[in-house]
Amino acid sequence: MIDDRLPQSDRDAGSMAVLSHMQSLQRLGYEVVFTPATEFAGPEQNGGTAALDAIGVVCCRAPYYGSIEEVLCRQAGEFDLVYLHRVANAAKYGELARYHNPKARQVYAVADLHHVRLERQAAAEDRPELKARGQRLRFAEYVAAAYADAVITHSTREAEALAKQVGAGKVHTVLWSTPTRPTRKPFAERAGVAFIGGYGHEPNLDAARWLIGEIMPLVRKRDPKIECLLVGSNMPEHLRRLCGDGVVAVGYVEDLADIFDRVRLTVAPLTYGAGIKGKVIESLAAGVPCACTPVAAEGFDFPEALQSCVGEGAGGLAALIGNLHGNARDNGVLSQAGLDYVTRNFSPEQLDAAMGRVLAPAGPLQPTPSGSGNDPNCARRVNLRD
Repeated sequence: MIDDRLPQSDRDAGSMAVLSHMQSLQRLGYEVVFTPATEFAGPEQNGGTAALDAIGVVCCRAPYYGSIEEVLCRQAGEFDLVYLHRVANAAKYGELARYHNPKARQVYAVADLHHVRLERQAAAEDRPELKARGQRLRFAEYVAAAYADAVITHSTREAEALAKQVGAGKVHTVLWSTPTRPTRKPFAERAGVAFIGGYGHEPNLDAARWLIGEIMPLVRKRDPKIECLLVGSNMPEHLRRLCGDGVVAVGYVEDLADIFDRVRLTVAPLTYGAGIKGKVIESLAAGVPCACTPVAAEGFDFPEALQSCVGEGAGGLAALIGNLHGNARDNGVLSQAGLDYVTRNFSPEQLDAAMGRVLAPAGPLQPTPSGSGNDPNCARRVNLRD
């Protein structure tokens, strides 16, 4: 498996998906070797390989290998499956992986269709240069999908778009495993709303600015006691300075359960983006309803009850927030609907069934001994600690 960075379960939805997919592959009989493209030789940060070590995944990187190309070369012919996460890695390593492992099934996991996000951002911000970048990226993503043996997306909407380009037979909607952790505090003991997101991601920054500037003033006009918590990593100083008047900059929180135990709902006011949103899933898995824009809800195929959490415009979202904050009955109904939705769609069993369809006709393997490929010291060497 090749991705940009070492996965950290508390960093982003991409990390959660990658870790979950690795565990699914292990349950299906595969030994998993991971290598990070942009953090191949960098210093270990935010826990380094701890998340991989915890699930028994070998990490191949410097100083034991000089490059991803060297990993593929030295382990030539030894991989049954090559999983390429994100278009940059599919474009850079797809052909080389095929050359060194011609019998391996190659899977391209899109994470989300980046060109969709860029084109929407271009329209929202009137930036023609982003539209041109999005068009180039669209071509790269569809070429990568055509070259792969199977394509994974999390969004049903994106699966439809990909199927039109490369055929429905090779496109698979595969979610990830998320356990439900219902909040421990009753409705009456919680108050306020939270927006959760990584602020190094442009769609989240844009959403936070809209929330502060337009949505929360309407919410507080209706009920001045409602506060909004801005939660997440990499919060820039300029965003902190915009807070106030009922909006509190919290920043990174190690365990989101602490936030879900404080608030009555979350909000996902995204005006552009792509894929499905981890922030929405985490909230529903805690039994905390999420007021969403259509962009934030896209690709989920929500049941009718959860569709009532989708609102258009600042006024629509403000009305949803006000109702879900003040109406214990409606909040409770949507809390249970969210928990049921996550249980049905984000279970390990559902993930393994979907991953099994991706692997066909290769099928699952029998568990293999520790270590990897031509280098019998691979597992031992890459787990050495200085």
